This record gives sequence, structure tokens and C-alpha cells, in this order.
Amino acid sequence: MQKSSQDALHAMRIEGRGASISAGEKGEVRWKVKVVSYFMMVLFTALSLEVLSYAYLRVFEGYDGEHLMVYQFDEYKNIRLTPNYHNSKGIYHNSQGFRRSADIEKEKPKGTYRIFIMGGSTAYGLYSMSRYGQERYSVITNHETIDYYLEQYLSEKVPHKRIEVINAAITSHQSHHHLIYLNQTILKYMPDMVIFIDGFNDYYPYKAGFDQFRDYAYQERAHLFMGKPTIQAWLGYTGWWLFRKSHFVHVAGKSLRPVWLLVSGVNRNRARIDVEDGLRNLRINAEGNFVKMVERIGLMLKNEDVVPVFTLQPELVFRQSKVLTEMERDILKEMETHWQENYVEFKNKAREIVIDYLKRASAKTGVLFFDLSNIYGGVEEDVYTDYTHLTPIGNKILAEYLGARIVPIIQRSPVVDSPARHNIERTRS
Repeated sequence: MQKSSQDALHAMRIEGRGASISAGEKGEVRWKVKVVSYFMMVLFTALSLEVLSYAYLRVFEGYDGEHLMVYQFDEYKNIRLTPNYHNSKGIYHNSQGFRRSADIEKEKPKGTYRIFIMGGSTAYGLYSMSRYGQERYSVITNHETIDYYLEQYLSEKVPHKRIEVINAAITSHQSHHHLIYLNQTILKYMPDMVIFIDGFNDYYPYKAGFDQFRDYAYQERAHLFMGKPTIQAWLGYTGWWLFRKSHFVHVAGKSLRPVWLLVSGVNRNRARIDVEDGLRNLRINAEGNFVKMVERIGLMLKNEDVVPVFTLQPELVFRQSKVLTEMERDILKEMETHWQENYVEFKNKAREIVIDYLKRASAKTGVLFFDLSNIYGGVEEDVYTDYTHLTPIGNKILAEYLGARIVPIIQRSPVVDSPARHNIERTRS
């Protein structure tokens, strides 16, 4: 009887161990199931957000399904226009990276007078960057840009020549980028004239020691590739990679950026410009930067028998003969209250200095210069979508103002049809 009790107790212990092992195995299974379940939930959520973001971009932003960004990395000048970019709302780049729907022939067709427009975002035809202009001017189409209107105008005024006006402007570009781009690409397309529409990006630096080869927009993109390999750099590059590859991250990034700018600006003191000190620095910066670029570009193009035309672009902040519309007044007020203190005073005093430098540089090299900073007198409609970008009407008026001044040059200019003829014309001259 006692042995039977011992046997029963031993059996119960064995069964208990078995039950314990079974419970452990079940616990491990449950843990694995939970991990897989959570992973599948995260994956499903991510895929859903990606699909919804893709649909949003296609329906509301004109996304072509392939190109999330209008620009991409360039080995020599930091960025370039994304070739074959297509936005269904009316923005097109050709395969050569110009803002044009069709490619152009490298060897210029017979009887063609070819003009390139170079500059930054205003020349490119960027949409409004102001909350006041976003609703009306969220897109400037290829048929609403300066180059489009200029080609139309010149074709009517000079009917005996085939006129091509090609938009080679790139957002954020400064004058030293033009020097690079001309040698890298533009001169290979045999231009007869190159028009530079510049000013905002690099003509008014007021901080001491400015160097346009170092202190330009988007420079941080290159640093992410070639800078010191730190955790911060890795995180920055990963975020930038996702912004360019993930539809959801792209939408989220663009949507949250205004919030981030607002939050990051809280309790931050508004920058103040010491106007007199800024003007002194401007003179030094000008002589060491954009003035040299204007002179070097002008001499180089003249050596290639290309007509260089430099201009100073219009800006809303300038005192001008145009009576501002309600929207333009709202934008100007925003600049006066949110941009650097004394910015309006500085820019208006700086404009005269910049014009003087451009006139002297143009006279020194024998090139053309046109001041476009006050051309909208009598215009009652919006011409500014924000601080410097232009409405379709603004682009059209600028194009026609500029066109009227270059028509005589085009009319008396022989058309260079081929490299061989180009060399002959140069020999004769």
C-alpha cells in the first residue's frame, strides 16, 4: 500500500513536470505569435500609408508615379532638374533636364536663333511659397513661364527666324552655378544668347565673409554624402533617402515642415540687420563674388560669340511704381513683421548698390544689363505670388519688357546654323 502511494506521487511529479514543460512551450509559442502579429500589423499599416500617400500624390499633386522631386543630385553644381519629370498639372522637363516638354537638337537647326534663360526659381517658374498665394498660384505651368511668353513674343516680332527660348533655370542657383552649368552643358547646345535672371539668391549677402562657393542653398545635401560619417549624418541621410523614396514619408515631411518651422521658431529672437554694417559687407561681398561671376561669364560668352544679357530680377520688397494688390500687401506685411528686422530698409538701399555694380561690370566687359526691378507700373493684377516669384501675368509682362529690348539684337544678328559656320563667322569677325 505504501509502495503504491509512492508510485502515485512519483507519477504526479512526472505529470507536473510535463505540464510545466508544456506551459513553457505554449508561452514561447504565444510570444512568437505576438511578435509576428505585431510585425504584420506594422507592415500592413506602413503599406496602407504608402498606398494612400501614393494615391494622394497622384490625385491632388499631379504625381507621375515615378519622380517625387523636381531636382536631383548633380556632381558639379550640387543639383539639376530631374530629367523627364512630369507633373500632370502642367510641369514638364525634357530628357536633357530643361523645363521644356520636348528635347532640343544639340546641333541647332538651320535658321534658328537659340536663347537660353538661366537663373534661380523665379526664372524657372516656381509656385508660390507664401500662404497667401498658395491657393491661387500653387502651380505655374510650362505655358505660364518667362521662356514660354518670350518665345511667343519674339516669334511674332522676328518672323523670319525660328526662335527657341529654352528654360535652363534651376531653383536656388547662384551666379557661380551658371559659370559651371555653361561649361558643363549649355555651350554644347550652340546658344546665340543667354539671359540671366538673377538677384535674390546671391546679390544681397549682408554677413561678413560670404563666399558663394561655400554658402549656397542645398549645400547640406552634398555634405550628407561626403561629410564626416557620424550618427547624426547617418540619420540625416536616412531621412533624406526616405523622403525621396517613400510616398508616405514624402507627404508627411512636406506636411509637417511648416509645423516644424513654426515650433522651431518659438522663443527664438527675430534676427536683426544692422543696415549700415550690412551695406558695407554687401560691397565687399559683391566685389569678391557675383561681380566677378558676371565679368567672367560675360567674357567667356563673348569669346564664344554668344550674346550675354544680365538682368536684376523684381522683388516685392522693393519700392516700386506698381500699386500692390490686397494679396501682395498681405505678403509684404508678413515680410515686414516676420523676416529679419530692417530687411525692407536694407533691401531697398542695397538695390541701388547692386544696380551700380551690375552696370559697371557690364560696361567693363561690354555686355548687356537690364534692370527689371521696377517694370510693373500701372499693372493692377497680382504679379507676385510671394516675395520674389511671379504670377503668369508677371512672367508675361517681364518677358515682353525684355523681348522689346533684345529684338533689335536678334534682327541684326546672323543666324549660326552649325559648328562649321560658327567658326567661319568668328574668322570673318
